[in-house]
Amino acid sequence: MRALVVLVVVLVVLVVLVVALGLPARGLGPGGAVPGQPRSPAQRRRQAPQSARAYSIPIAGTPRTVRLRQQVFLPEDLRIYTDGRGGLAKSELARVERDCFYEGYVEGFPVSLVALSTCSGLSGVLQLANTSYGIRPLEAAAGYQHLVYQMRNENVETPFVENSSLAWAAEVSPEPWEGAAGKEAVHRSPRYLEMHVVLDKALYDYMGADKDAVTAKIVQLFSYVNSMFSRLNLTIALSSLELWTEKNKIPTMGDAEELLQRFLQWKNIHRVLRLQDITFLFVYREQSPSVGASSAKKLCLKNHAGGVALYRSAMTLEAFSVVVAQLLGLSLGMVYDDPRSCHCAGAACIMQPSAVHSAGTKAFSSCSIRDFQRFLATGEGQCLLNRPTMDVSYKAPVCGNKVVEPGEACDCGSAEECRRDLCCTVGCKRRKGVQCLSGPCCWKCKFAKSSTLCRTSSEDECELKEYCNGTSGECTANQWVMDGHPCSRNTAFCYRGACQTADKQCQDIFGKGAKNGPLACYEEINGQRDRMGHCGSNHSGYQSCAWKDLQCGKLICEYPGNVPFTKEKAAVIYTRVQNTLCITLDYMRPPMERDPMLVKDGTVCGDHKICMNQKCVSAAVLNYDCDIKKKCNNHGVCNNKGTCHCHAGWKPPNCQEKAGKQGGSKDSPLSADEAGLQNKDPLKMWLLLTFCLFVPVLIGVILLVVKRKELRQCLYTEQLEIDEFEDKESTEEEGSVVDAQ
Repeated sequence: MRALVVLVVVLVVLVVLVVALGLPARGLGPGGAVPGQPRSPAQRRRQAPQSARAYSIPIAGTPRTVRLRQQVFLPEDLRIYTDGRGGLAKSELARVERDCFYEGYVEGFPVSLVALSTCSGLSGVLQLANTSYGIRPLEAAAGYQHLVYQMRNENVETPFVENSSLAWAAEVSPEPWEGAAGKEAVHRSPRYLEMHVVLDKALYDYMGADKDAVTAKIVQLFSYVNSMFSRLNLTIALSSLELWTEKNKIPTMGDAEELLQRFLQWKNIHRVLRLQDITFLFVYREQSPSVGASSAKKLCLKNHAGGVALYRSAMTLEAFSVVVAQLLGLSLGMVYDDPRSCHCAGAACIMQPSAVHSAGTKAFSSCSIRDFQRFLATGEGQCLLNRPTMDVSYKAPVCGNKVVEPGEACDCGSAEECRRDLCCTVGCKRRKGVQCLSGPCCWKCKFAKSSTLCRTSSEDECELKEYCNGTSGECTANQWVMDGHPCSRNTAFCYRGACQTADKQCQDIFGKGAKNGPLACYEEINGQRDRMGHCGSNHSGYQSCAWKDLQCGKLICEYPGNVPFTKEKAAVIYTRVQNTLCITLDYMRPPMERDPMLVKDGTVCGDHKICMNQKCVSAAVLNYDCDIKKKCNNHGVCNNKGTCHCHAGWKPPNCQEKAGKQGGSKDSPLSADEAGLQNKDPLKMWLLLTFCLFVPVLIGVILLVVKRKELRQCLYTEQLEIDEFEDKESTEEEGSVVDAQ
């Protein structure tokens, strides 16, 4: 009985806690939605036909249903720049339709990808498994007649010689968008990359030398590129287009790396181009051993964000879209895939060099998605957060397609997905009290408090921790100690948030005890100019090292082990020089790909000298100009923005005043409190505290009452026994007296 009473009390308390803390009860979705309830007619009417379409298209003789959703990647004020008189550029608004580009999939083919334009008939590409088909309207044909042909990426001049057919594409009724398999975005919040494109004179002529025709092809190209990046929830916006219609403004000969550096110098002079996130130069080449060059992982660095894409003769637009996607991927933190460890759902992974020549569906691999997630997590993609104005005039939002469109506060997808969503409702509206939808500073749809740690990518002394500001779900911009600040006991320099030492690079690869090799080892290996040792590579092969640059080429380490090294999938190169066992690795990659074993930029290579692009140069190139004694009163360091990041206990911006535990910088204050991400409601916390104190007391009182009752019963029973015993003894005594008489 006692245990039953306690159990009932505990159950009652738990029910009250569930109600007080707002936990969802079983049988109801968030907000009390009944599972399985269909959408209302009003919600169905929101799915406008312009935003979701479906067509029946005969492919290889079999009618196939193609499901499409609208792409939005062109800004309202897309401008075209062309050469004017006197060498001055003239600009005008592009005469291009912005509401007739779609991406989708083919029913019955889980791994398929479609990118179509409906501006004038149907034109675009349909990728099924390992086969790509093109579709284009026949201008001379009567009716809605199109040509469907199998595409060969090696020959753009005769794309429909084989496996071509005439087809009538019929529009069918659209259904709610479901998407193809594997279309989950890696990040819930959409990202936007604003891109300015420049075409050299040769490519402008090759594409027809007509401004409108060339613009249409570039827009079609961006449709293809966006169909590949949609899984990453990233929109590649064509913000502006420049056509060198008369002559090139810079020489376009030479290898891609040289051309990229030349183009970046020209771009940085033209301030209007620096307003974009990234600028690409498209160049035509009859033949080229490479596809282009891009500034790896430097997307949001204005002076370095750029790329050069080489459009080779007989290349299809589909193949060139893969080239552009690969170069953009490098800028977004990705590297080329190792087919032994990187896998994807498509016939080819986008970041594989062979994808340019592959037909069929292409998708980003697990490795590329991981690299992109790391790029965002380290704060290097801050410039992707601003959304350009790309509204389509009559485009209605489609509730349920998991894309937040104008007029929608959120979009959680299907009714079943929305029932599980804590922040968003079936009607694409935020739930009551929701402050944010996603981000490292968003915890259960609420802003994390301003002292919450949201980014600490490493324990490196050159890395600064970032904290939530209490008003946004996103973490504050990534910050690190200013480049050039001394580190590792004044033996190295901070560069890009890391104390770059060759010893640490060796330990990261070969383990504890490994350290940088002596100069003699560098002379022995990096003096070879082959895949074993070199100072970088380009289209002409491996580059030799000047004597002063030997320690900036391939990383050579002193090996501490007694057993062969087997932890990396690479050829291991040993050499013994002056009683030192030196080691390096060869990942057996082609010369055009960067060798992962190259010494990192910022690594010390001499007295006040560092490695930069495999050259040993003066550390003055880092432009370190912070006097922490004067600027930060010796109680902090300068960050990459040039402001003081104060030690705990000192108040920004100049670390002059003591302030409890504040510290940090004016951009990321309150750095001392590293509490968890939970952002509890004060009322709920008070209720929880009250119950935690009340429940033990209540249980104790109940147990005391029960015990007291039992004790009284026990005492009563014992008293009765004593009374009976005394009566019995009294009776026996009386009997003895009678006998004696």
